[in-house]
Amino acid sequence: MLICGASFAGLTLARELERTGARVLMVDRYEVGERQTSACAAPTEWLELLGLGSSIRQTFGELVVHTSRSTARWPLPFSFSTFDYRELCGLLREGASSSEFETATVEGVQSGRTHVVRTDRGDLRAPYVIDALGWRRVLSSAAQPIQPPDARLSRGLEVHPAGSRDDLELWIDPHYIRAGYSWSFPAGDEVRVGVGSFEPRDHVKDGTVALARDLALDAVGYQGNWIPHQLRPATENGIFFVGDSAGHCLPLTAEGIRPAFYFALALGRELRAALAGTVTREQALARYRAFSRKHALKYSCMLGAQHLAGRTTGSAAMRWLIGAFRARRLSHWTFDHYYEITPRPSASGSDSPELVGTGVRAFGRSGVAERAR
Repeated sequence: MLICGASFAGLTLARELERTGARVLMVDRYEVGERQTSACAAPTEWLELLGLGSSIRQTFGELVVHTSRSTARWPLPFSFSTFDYRELCGLLREGASSSEFETATVEGVQSGRTHVVRTDRGDLRAPYVIDALGWRRVLSSAAQPIQPPDARLSRGLEVHPAGSRDDLELWIDPHYIRAGYSWSFPAGDEVRVGVGSFEPRDHVKDGTVALARDLALDAVGYQGNWIPHQLRPATENGIFFVGDSAGHCLPLTAEGIRPAFYFALALGRELRAALAGTVTREQALARYRAFSRKHALKYSCMLGAQHLAGRTTGSAAMRWLIGAFRARRLSHWTFDHYYEITPRPSASGSDSPELVGTGVRAFGRSGVAERAR
């Protein structure tokens, strides 16, 4: 088993395969936890269920949303937490201790019954290959590689100054970006301040610097990334794709960590069945592809909402909508439905992927996790 990419999706998948007895090799151009490319926030429940709670730095029960003229506090039906990327990756890696890891840059693949993956350190061969490398979709056989700004991608940039703040904040304000949003995600002793644009041709550095300045923070510690905002095929030529390479990042919100966990767990379920001999590789490919496709309508609705939001940033209608979400009933109803796009892992009796490699059992929507004895 060859997993290309060792971030949220790749590490989660490796941990889910820990008890199968299969030989698993992960490759990534960076060491595990070396290169953060995210603001690193996720629903607290997910971090707890996956046994990653010690990486949490700050937890928030509401979202503060600013426009150029007003501020609204949105009550949430679940909490979000910011976390330390290196620590979280380390915890996932500890749970996949029997897997091997090598640094290498993946360059392409020759598909077959045994795939041949080309890297800058030589060829690797495996019957099961997973692309968890991110938005570039490196192992695709498409004639034209994904190339920004022409591809369907959003773009984001943030800075990581030292400091502290109390609220998880968003700005829907064309002063910072005309089609997108800006954020401040406190994480203990640092604040992650950034700007995301739905239009890849729009630059985001000036807005990021302006927001940091307005918050009396230094624009230091830059990191940026391209973000898929459309679902992509989850399999291609016998290769499995998961996380950003499959377009699993949610449109509009650009929330990619929870979907990466969610689809990695689902892929782990199919690969375990294939390794146990209860399904063939082809059946595992078909089942995983169908599972990902089941989410297409919800992803399309989110993409439609993204297009609408991009056209109405700064408008009176957008300001009215942001104000309406002060109402607990509306906010909770909306975020509950949003959460169910990629719901929490299920202990049993649901199509939602279950937890296996973590040794954790989940109970209800209370955000409580208990280690299985």
